[in-house]
Amino acid sequence: MSSSSAPSTPAAPVVSLRGVSKHYTVWTDPADRLLAPLRKALLGKTGNDGAQSFTAVRDVSLEIAPGECLGIVGRNGAGKSTLLQMIAGTLRPSSGDIRVMGRVAALLELGSGFNPDFTGRENIHLYASIMGLTKAEIDAKYDAIVAYAGIGDFIHSPVRTYSTGMAVRLAFAVCVHVDAEILIIDEALAVGDARFQFKCHATLEQMQAEGRTIIFVSHDTNAVKRMCRSAVLLERGEVLFKGAPNDVVNLYTKLITSPHGVEAIRADIADAQARALDTPSPSPPEAVPVLTASDVADPTRKAAASAFTSVAPHPSEGGVLIAEERAHQQVSDKEYAYGGEAGKIVSVAMTDDQGRPRLTFVTGATARVRFTCEAIRDIDDPIYAVTLKDVRGQEIFGTNSFFQSLTPGPVTAGRKASVEFAIQLNVQPGVYFASLGWVRLVDGEVQVIHRRYDVLRFDVMPLDRSFGIAHCPTSIVVSAV
Repeated sequence: MSSSSAPSTPAAPVVSLRGVSKHYTVWTDPADRLLAPLRKALLGKTGNDGAQSFTAVRDVSLEIAPGECLGIVGRNGAGKSTLLQMIAGTLRPSSGDIRVMGRVAALLELGSGFNPDFTGRENIHLYASIMGLTKAEIDAKYDAIVAYAGIGDFIHSPVRTYSTGMAVRLAFAVCVHVDAEILIIDEALAVGDARFQFKCHATLEQMQAEGRTIIFVSHDTNAVKRMCRSAVLLERGEVLFKGAPNDVVNLYTKLITSPHGVEAIRADIADAQARALDTPSPSPPEAVPVLTASDVADPTRKAAASAFTSVAPHPSEGGVLIAEERAHQQVSDKEYAYGGEAGKIVSVAMTDDQGRPRLTFVTGATARVRFTCEAIRDIDDPIYAVTLKDVRGQEIFGTNSFFQSLTPGPVTAGRKASVEFAIQLNVQPGVYFASLGWVRLVDGEVQVIHRRYDVLRFDVMPLDRSFGIAHCPTSIVVSAV
C-alpha cells in the first residue's frame, strides 16, 4: 500500500496588518485646538477649523510569518516608528486591522517604558510587567537581566542618571529575557559601544535560531542585510516594496541619493517584484569545489569540477587547482545600478595579478578590479570607489581614491578615465560580489555620478583549512607540561 502526504500548509502569520492607517490632526494655532470643542458645541461645526490632517501610515497591509526576521527601512519621517508602535500596541490605528499572535517585547524610543525617577531595579519590574510578566516571573529572571545589562551598581540609581547607552542596555536586557514570541526593535542598537552591539546581534541570531519573530528598524543597511530574511521599504507611510533584504537596501539607497525620489525607483520596484514572483524562495549559494592534485583522480571530486569549464593548475597558487573562467562575460546577473546622468561606468573587468581575466581566486591572491568611466558632462575631482560584499550582502571591505589620497584630476565631457584597484583577497572561501562607484564631493556632500552594485561575482577557494570571513595565517605549537 502506498501512501501520499498532503503538501504542508504555510504557518499562519504571527503579525497581520490589513489596510492600516494612522492620521493626525495638526493645528497651526494652539488656540484653535482649545476652542475647537466650544465651536462644535455652540456652532455645530466640525471643530477642525484651522487644522490640517497628516497621514503617518497609509493603507499598510503586511503579514509576518513565525520565525521571520523582518527589516524595515525608510527615510526619516517615512512612518517606521509609528508602524512599530501600532504593532506593539502602544498606538491605535485610525483605520484598519492589526492582529498579533503572541507576547510582544518592544524596544521603541530610547528609554520608553522607563520612569526616569525609578531605579534600574524598579524599572525592570515596571518594564517587564508592561510586557505581561508576573512579579514571580520577574523575580526569577531579575539576576539574569542585571548580569546581561552589565551596568553594575547603577542598577540601584535612578534611570535619569544613566547615559543613553546604559538605558538601552537595561531595556534590551529586559526585552530578551521576557520570553516573548515577537521582538520589536526601533533603531535602539545604534546606541552603545561595539562590544554591546556585538552582544546584541549575537543574542538576536540566537533568538532567530529559536524561531522567534523579530521586527527590526535600522538605518544600518548592513545590519539589515546581515540579520534579516526579508525587508520592507517604507516611504511616506506606504509600503513600496517587500522582498529580499539586498533588493530592498538597493532600492532604499537609490531613493535617498536620487533627486527624483520615488519616481527614480518605480521601474526598479516593478523589476524586483517580477523577480520575486519568478523565484519565490531564494536558493542557497552555489558550493565552490575545492580541488587538490589528488582530487583529480577521485571520481567523486572529479565530478565536482564539472561546475567549471575547465580545471588547470597554476604554479603560483600552491598546487591548488582552480577553475578557469566559467564564461567570458564577467558582469553579474545580480547587478543593480543607478545614476548615469553626468557620467557612466561603461566597462568592468576582474583579472588576476598577471592580468588574466578571472573570477576564481584562492585566499590571499591579488585580484585586480578594472573599470572605465565616460563623462557625459564635465566631472571635476571625481572619486573612484570599490566595495566587496559577501553572499549575504555584508560589506567586508571598501576603499576609494579619496581615502587613498589620490587626486586623479577632472574628466571632460566625452572623455574616459580608467581605474584599477589591486586587492589582496585575505578572506575565507566563499562567494563574493564587487560593487563600483563613481562619485564626487559637492559642498561636502557625496553626489553619485554612477554606481554599479554587485556588478562582479567571484569565488574564493581555500588555501588552507580554516573558517571565518578573514584569512589569518596561524601556527600552532603544543608542548607537554
